[in-house]
Amino acid sequence: MAKLAKTRRKSSWPVRANSLLLVLQTAGLGGISAYSIYQIDWQQVQQQAETDGTLSPELTTAIEHTAVTVFTLGPPAVLALLAALGFLFLFRIGWLLAMTVQVLTLLACLLLYSDWRPVSDWDPVFIYPVMLYCIVMVLYLNSSDVRAAFHVRLRTGARGTTREP
Repeated sequence: MAKLAKTRRKSSWPVRANSLLLVLQTAGLGGISAYSIYQIDWQQVQQQAETDGTLSPELTTAIEHTAVTVFTLGPPAVLALLAALGFLFLFRIGWLLAMTVQVLTLLACLLLYSDWRPVSDWDPVFIYPVMLYCIVMVLYLNSSDVRAAFHVRLRTGARGTTREP
């Protein structure tokens, strides 16, 4: 029983840290999406739509970039919040969901980079720190402390004792 309590105390810090990092990732991806929306001059969009019914090519491109950014980074942000809850309550699906979030975010960053780099001079510089963060998160998710936190629950018997492998 003491071994189980010691393992739970030892594993609580990596699990809580991972939950916090996933919430931070949610805030970051949501912040990038909100900043992208904030950069568009919506009064100019309204004026051009009312006057001649069409938008300038520059404004259309900016709106397209914003829509693609929001729709590619939005779902991983929501999934990161769900993964943080999964980590907090030690659900086995939490680890898998967290890894899926990292993969989807890396894929979204690669798509954003490859889509806009050849077409325009706009360089989405936010992609580089997001990709670095995802790589560090993958390494941290695969650390022995984080993995052990989920394996201890599997080896726990009905009476609270651990079974030997």
